[in-house]
Amino acid sequence: MKKFFISLSYFIFVPLLIIGSVELTIYLIKEKIFSEDKLESIYKVEINDYAWINTLKCDSLVVLAGSSSVRYGLSCTELNNLSSNSYKYANIANDARDPIQTYFIIKNLDFSNISAIYFGLDPWIYAKRYYMHRNKYMYLDFSFKETLNFSQEHDKSALLKRYKSFFKYVFNTYESSNYKNTTIPFDFGSVALEREAINFNEPASQWFQTDKYGWSDLQFTYLQKMSVLCQEKQVKFAVFLPPKRRDYCDIYKNNCASIHHEYVDKIVATGFNASILGRFDQLDESNDGVNFAEAYHLNKKGQATYSKLFYEMTHERMTQFSDKYSWFTN
Repeated sequence: MKKFFISLSYFIFVPLLIIGSVELTIYLIKEKIFSEDKLESIYKVEINDYAWINTLKCDSLVVLAGSSSVRYGLSCTELNNLSSNSYKYANIANDARDPIQTYFIIKNLDFSNISAIYFGLDPWIYAKRYYMHRNKYMYLDFSFKETLNFSQEHDKSALLKRYKSFFKYVFNTYESSNYKNTTIPFDFGSVALEREAINFNEPASQWFQTDKYGWSDLQFTYLQKMSVLCQEKQVKFAVFLPPKRRDYCDIYKNNCASIHHEYVDKIVATGFNASILGRFDQLDESNDGVNFAEAYHLNKKGQATYSKLFYEMTHERMTQFSDKYSWFTN
């Protein structure tokens, strides 16, 4: 019986010791884990996916960036037509794309013909909850407790992916690819949604869950890094608010006021001072139910409508980002 308890003690103690040692190491070297050089190597595949932008022949290139609301919300072809091709637009936005990934894609572009970069702001992208849509390396940004909670609610293998990422960091075994995609996509990266509209019936606060997992401070840091990079390259940088349908706007205004203020305050705290344009509810007067595939993505008709509005806004005088900026017209 004594041998049994000794064996049981080892069986329990050794794994706990290993986990404790790994967690302590993650805590102590977190700054190195998330160094700019390390993150850039992790996103090498995504960087190479946009090599086609450096092949575009034009004197003035405008880059659109952000998450899905930008990918589906703006048509580069429509914008090119509106500018009579005096500008050429390219869209590097993608589903759930965050400032970190965007920064490294932009950093590796040829800035010689880029005149402006516009980045769409969607607050939920900055919440740690959205790590479920990221490279699992970002799980190392969770605390141990947050990882356990996340594994129960969103990803049952979160803890395993966290430790797998840690050992990949230690042994530098992340995949790398020299392949560069030079094929220019249809509509220069923009995509139009053609589907029937569906109602928004999810509590907006569930998109954030900052009470459980908090904000991803790295996202705010890299939003500011984007702005600084563009200043250094003497390229205009501005952020904008992609439109949302009325039902989402109402829920956001009524239920997410404190979350919104936290979000804006975190941006301000980085020293961010780029220009900002647009409003979440700016398509209210255009029968917004016709323009949306659901509460946060425009359909093809809405994309054409918003592209015209966006083009006009970028040629008007812009205001500077601040906590006083109104995200809604009403």
